[in-house]
Amino acid sequence: MSSVLVSSPFLSPSESLRKLMMQVLVALVPGTLIYVWFFGFGVVVNIVLACVMAITFEAGILRLRNKPVKPHITDGSALVSAWLFALCLPMHSPWWLVVVGIGFTMIAGKHLYGGLGFNPFNPAMVGYVALLISFPREMTSWHLPSTVTGETLGLLDSIRFSFTGAVPEQWDSLTGATPLDHVRTQLGLEVSMSEITSSPLFGTLAG
Repeated sequence: MSSVLVSSPFLSPSESLRKLMMQVLVALVPGTLIYVWFFGFGVVVNIVLACVMAITFEAGILRLRNKPVKPHITDGSALVSAWLFALCLPMHSPWWLVVVGIGFTMIAGKHLYGGLGFNPFNPAMVGYVALLISFPREMTSWHLPSTVTGETLGLLDSIRFSFTGAVPEQWDSLTGATPLDHVRTQLGLEVSMSEITSSPLFGTLAG
């Protein structure tokens, strides 16, 4: 009896990798629409930019590895990783944060281990963790949902903010570190409590 060694991903004969990835993308649509409903079109900007850059990085890496480009960039795996990665970001992330993160996702999270089926970690989460460690301020800046503010940011304003950093007039503030986290960090830097509580973060009611 002879045996044949095959590598992952393992699919039944009736399934194809492209079909499976398309099913995942379709499954992501309802949650994405709810995300847009509550937080505006920033997530759409993130998804589109992440998908474009994922395909770009994928094609470039495949050429460097002397691998066929078309079969790999059309199987949908890069789009799935990009979409999942984009959903993890703050809805109004600067463009460079998306590009850096998706580059790390495709290079270190996927191809560094040999490509699809060989990566021990979810590539999207590898990119997310890299950004969380490297850019904690940008990764913790979230706008309040429409259920609190009563409004959502339009597509053009979302694009403008992502690529220019221009804060829309209707925004009152962005969330950041909590007062307790700020106190812990500043105390670690040997800043006195009176100096810490004088920060605008604490307002007139002491946070």
